[in-house]
Amino acid sequence: MKWIKALPVATAALCVPGIGLRALHLLNGFDIGTGLPAVENPWVFYVSALFVCCAVVYAVLAAPLRKHRKTPFEQLLGSRSAGFRAAAVISGLLMAAGGMYYLYLTMTGVEEDAAMWARVLEIAYAAVTVLTGGCVIALAKAQGDAMNEHSAALTLMPLLWSCLHLLVNYRMTCIDPKLSSFAFGLVADVLLVLAFYHLARMLYSKPRPAGLAFFSAVAVTVALSDLGGYGLVHLMGVQALDWSDKMVVRGCLSGAACVLLLAELAVLCAGGANRPAQPDAPAQPVE
Repeated sequence: MKWIKALPVATAALCVPGIGLRALHLLNGFDIGTGLPAVENPWVFYVSALFVCCAVVYAVLAAPLRKHRKTPFEQLLGSRSAGFRAAAVISGLLMAAGGMYYLYLTMTGVEEDAAMWARVLEIAYAAVTVLTGGCVIALAKAQGDAMNEHSAALTLMPLLWSCLHLLVNYRMTCIDPKLSSFAFGLVADVLLVLAFYHLARMLYSKPRPAGLAFFSAVAVTVALSDLGGYGLVHLMGVQALDWSDKMVVRGCLSGAACVLLLAELAVLCAGGANRPAQPDAPAQPVE
């Protein structure tokens, strides 16, 4: 059980080689002049292999949490830690600020050949992002107290945000000839949906703490590696792979969500390591 505590540390540590390999992939896997994928590019396999190895490590480290399927939410994710609350508040503030800035870009920018429904979708996405920031902060406070129906509902807004985040990112990149350069980002978006789904599931369905730990860890590694790799390449002055302003904001929002997931992961793993399993205890329904 003591190895559970290594999961958040491994998650953060493995982002470092992930960022490096993703940067090398962007530098060597695409034509600098056009941004199109290079022929016979091995770097995509190197990055993929790293993420697969990370997933295997996370699955092994998260496996002991399967014994806590009937442990109440408050025992696994309840925390009055100042560090946890600070991380959640930072995540919430970043998401709220990013949502407002994204709304500004959407209202003031003009996208050629964009349908009205697409513009409405982006406005809705920005609004939900701002609301999610507030819910993240409120959820951090609620996790230090007994959960009720109102506070449990705070887990649903991040789930809705992750779904819209995936939808908007896919809509903005699916017809781009440089789609392959965004592929890892889209995979990270899918993992974010699964991570927030398992967070909500802890209160609204049969809890799967091992699933929450696994998908949170993989989502954090893939998302931060993608964002950090692009940032590193951009600092090196490679302009052919530039993201649009909106894509940069969405990438930063993924990073803000990862701050919350990493904080939740640290609390979950600390709880799983310090508390005995309760195989016969009934799950606590939301009042």
